Amino acid sequence: MLITAGGRDHTVPPAISKGTARLYRKSPAVTDLVTFPDRGHSLTIDHGWREVAQTSLDWLARQSL
Repeated sequence: MLITAGGRDHTVPPAISKGTARLYRKSPAVTDLVTFPDRGHSLTIDHGWREVAQTSLDWLARQSL
């Protein structure tokens, strides 16, 4: 599981994303948290969505090794 978070997100505070990552850290699922400090809650649709998409694809490729 990959959890992405926007550092300037006012809809889902950073504590929620961090708490979710902690909740699943002992799970057999791979759990990583990537925070984009300059993004808000629309991190997948704002001007930087390509960076978020590339980060997700790179993460997925590393899991396939």
